[in-house]
Order: sequence, then C-alpha cells, then structure tokens
Amino acid sequence: MDSSASPSTDGKHVWAFAGSGELVCCDFDGKEVWKTDLQQRYGHWPYTEGLRLDEAMHPLTLMTVGLYGQVLPNQNGAPFRVVIPWKYGFKSAKSLVKIRLTAEEPKTAWNKAAPSEYGFYSNVNPQVDHPRWSQATERRIPEVRRRETLMFNGYGDQVASMYTGMDLKKFY
Repeated sequence: MDSSASPSTDGKHVWAFAGSGELVCCDFDGKEVWKTDLQQRYGHWPYTEGLRLDEAMHPLTLMTVGLYGQVLPNQNGAPFRVVIPWKYGFKSAKSLVKIRLTAEEPKTAWNKAAPSEYGFYSNVNPQVDHPRWSQATERRIPEVRRRETLMFNGYGDQVASMYTGMDLKKFY
C-alpha cells in the first residue's frame, strides 16, 4: 500500500490515504483500527478526461491559469484547467496534473461511471437527449427563462468541421 506523504492525526489515531483508494486509520502502535475503500464508495479517480488531438489543439480550447486577472484559485481549478466551450462542462477538467498522448481513445471518468449516459465526445448537441433529461433547452445564470440550446454551444461555425461525416447521435 502506498501511503500519503501527509497523514493526519487527532492525537489518538493516524489517518493515511493509500494510492489504491483506501483511507486507513491506525493507532500510534501501527495497529489498524479501520479502513474503507473510498473509490468503491465514491467512484474511481483520478478524474480523467480525453480529447482528440484536433480538439485539444483548436484555438477555442483554452489552457487557463488565471481568472479575472488573478492566479486561478483552487475552487476554479488551480493550478490550471482546460476550457472547451463547445462541449458540456464536465469536459473542461480542473486541476490538471498530467497530460498524456495515447494511440487509443481513453475511457473517461463519466464514461466509466455511466457508459450509457456519457459518450467520449460530449459535444453540446440539443438533438441528443441525455437518458434522464432533455438537452433541447437550457437556463443560463442569471436568466429566469429557458432558451434553446445551440448546437456546439453556439460555436458551430468554428468547430463543426472537426465532426464532418460523423453520426453525432451515435458519437455523443
């Protein structure tokens, strides 16, 4: 078991996070008091996302290190995040720690958690409903009324050519 470099204590017990997803509590003699598999309870990590290379290199894809002229705060994805405005928000991963190029399409966190609900591409497409809700309309903050969802979030003129010939109902 690989333990965290920063265990915590309450003065009676020590808690350590293991890379395997276990949270372990021991007494000061090293005897295990309890352990729980957090990945089994709350889902697998690290959070993983994937993009095709043409999507990652598109001028609208932003690698963001700041917000409003300030260093990006933790709650907004420090140290840096990726923003892909024509895709659903969960594709804009926060707190990036590693970028890998792979020959195969990677499984993403949401695709692993609910493969029938979340496809790899995750382009904003009002013609393809999520299995549990319609995506034909949206409500933007702070608007009160719903509006029609625009294909590719309104960036169709800039990004649609990347998906020419693809069945976007199949490759959602």
